[in-house]
Formats: sequence, structure tokens, C-alpha cells
Amino acid sequence: MSIASHESPGGVPAGRSNARVESSAGENGQRRCTDPVLVVESPKNRVLIYEDRVEKHFDKGRGIARKARLEVAALRRLAGIEGVPALLEVSPDGRSVTMSRLVGKPLADCEDVTEQTIVSLQVLVEEILRRGIARHSLPSRDVIVRPDGSAGLVDFERSTHRLFPGDPVWLIARGIMRYHLRRLTYERAPQLLTPAEVRRVRVQVRLRDAAQRPMKIKRRVVRFVRRALTGAT
Repeated sequence: MSIASHESPGGVPAGRSNARVESSAGENGQRRCTDPVLVVESPKNRVLIYEDRVEKHFDKGRGIARKARLEVAALRRLAGIEGVPALLEVSPDGRSVTMSRLVGKPLADCEDVTEQTIVSLQVLVEEILRRGIARHSLPSRDVIVRPDGSAGLVDFERSTHRLFPGDPVWLIARGIMRYHLRRLTYERAPQLLTPAEVRRVRVQVRLRDAAQRPMKIKRRVVRFVRRALTGAT
């Protein structure tokens, strides 16, 4: 599950139509320090957001144990990087992970951002890559714009970890993460890209959309058949 789990109190994670969000407060509307600021639930995960930490519970679903292991391993390898949550605790079964909270607002909820934020994100992504971690995507909901304008990044459950120098799988994953960074830069601060990079992003986006079109059609057909079968019964 990928969510903007470190956003400021009162906000709602962007792009999570299937997630249930609750605000937690004590008696008379006063929030207790031991209560979560937000509770975000999906069919597979439950995230408790406190003032100073985030507890992420990998509850159920195929591959959920592997995602938990990837999240923990990534946070350990990225320890000490400014803009990445610090790993605080892992439950004995490995299904619950506690990390520090990045205070800020998801990029998806920001209408305008400064060049400083995007440049900060570029620096952060390259530092993450130097540590041998590559995310499979870079949705704006997982980019946290911090109070000082710098960028943070959360959710590493879907990531590739470099196993050895020259790891071919890792090299592909690195290229994918850099593509997503260029795409996000193109959307938010295209002036930071060279004309050649702009042309490259446009071509890559068209190719991606063309590759995804058959899958979108397939999902529509599956939904239509399911509705028809349900209506028939």
C-alpha cells in the first residue's frame, strides 16, 4: 500500500478512494498524546499516524509479508538520510513497522511548489539510489513537502534493492525511478529540464500510456462481466 502517511493533521491522503480515514481525539475533542492523529485503512494495510511517529500494519493479502520485509530493509539501508523516515521498531512477526513521522503536506495536495522543493527531491532521489534502493513508482502523494520547503519521501514497500555491483535488475529499477523523477519534474517544474529531457519525457509518457491501454480495457471488461453476472443472479 502506498499512501501519504505523514501528512499534516486534518488532511486526507490524496488518491486513496478505497482507504478509510479517521481522526482520533479524546474527550471533549481534545487529542491525547497517545492517540493517533489519523487512522488510514485499506483492505490490506492499517496506518496509525501519531504526532511523532507512524505505525504501519501489514494485515493481509498476497505478498504482504514480502512488502513488509522490503519496507524494513529499505529503511535500514536509508538510515540517516534527511527526508526519509527513520525506522524505530519492528514487531516480532515483522508485520508491524514503526517509523518517525515526516511533518508536511503531500505534494499531491499542493497546488504550487517552488523550484527548491523539486530540486530537493532530485537530490533526495539520487541519495536514495546511491544507497541501492529504487522505488517502482514516484506518485506525488508519497512526496512530502516539509515546512522548510524541502522534500521527503515515504513508503518503500514496493522497491528494488541492489544485491551486488552491476545488478541488472537494479539497473533497470534505477532507470525507472529516474524516469518517474523526470516525469514529476516535468509536471511540476518543467523549467528545470533541458529541451532534450522534455522531449524524452513526452515520448516516454506516450509509450507508457500506449502500453497501459490494453490493461485498462481488460479491467473495464472484467468489471462489466462481474456486474452482468451479479445482476443475473
